[in-house]
Amino acid sequence: FFAKIVDCKFEKKKKPFSFIHHESTATMASPDLSTALFMVAHALGNALLVHSLLFPTLEMDSVTMAHMDPSIIISTQIPPKSAVFFVVSSLLWNVTIGSAFRYMTKENNNPGQSLHQHSVPSEIVQYFRIIFGATIIIHGTFILCGNHPFDHPLNTFLSASYIAINIILPVNMNGIASPHEKNIRGTIHFLLGPILPHELAKNNDKSNVHSRQQRQRFRIQQLYQWSFLGVFVGMGACTILRILDHGMQIQRYPMPILIGAVVGECFGVLLGFVMGMLI
Repeated sequence: FFAKIVDCKFEKKKKPFSFIHHESTATMASPDLSTALFMVAHALGNALLVHSLLFPTLEMDSVTMAHMDPSIIISTQIPPKSAVFFVVSSLLWNVTIGSAFRYMTKENNNPGQSLHQHSVPSEIVQYFRIIFGATIIIHGTFILCGNHPFDHPLNTFLSASYIAINIILPVNMNGIASPHEKNIRGTIHFLLGPILPHELAKNNDKSNVHSRQQRQRFRIQQLYQWSFLGVFVGMGACTILRILDHGMQIQRYPMPILIGAVVGECFGVLLGFVMGMLI
């Protein structure tokens, strides 16, 4: 009888441990879903910034510029002060939502990819180095695509900075990229590199924990890659606004770039989530 009581107590002590282990496994089971929610919030936040910070300026200018020729309206850039305020607000939004996501998911990070392996000042310097390098590359891409280097240079640089901030910070702040990827070359490889290795594509054993974790990481990578692709496709599609002669306020430089980037990111995140479900 005493032995049965001991066995019963042992089983009662054993169950909470197995429950806790199962709960932590479930918590770790969907980092791709939490990343998808983060990317949706990131894209919608940028869309809200465009609507609340830039559109009111365009509406006020539409009244004062109503008598102007459409070609003059199109050739008039938006005030650089408004563009600076918008880019700074987007930077603060990235830091805020990135820090919140980082804090909420810090328990799910790989210990080998600790978010606190560098001091905060050195980490900030590293981020700005990557952003500056990406800004130079994107700025050069704008020039190669037809923007004259001496026409509206400040707004062109601010547009490139906005794109770089919204591409670089989500990847590097959230512990998604591994430590050796936290530079301009590693970030580009993360955003443009292969998604699913051939060996993993053949492995359909979803009960394998290592295989499942790899698939979750590749879903996350694919989500970022589709978002990255959507930004540039959106900018390319919205360049048609520059050649129309309707005299709309959204045709003023650099609104086609900013609107295209925001709309493209929203569609890219949606496509990335759908395509990630196929992995």
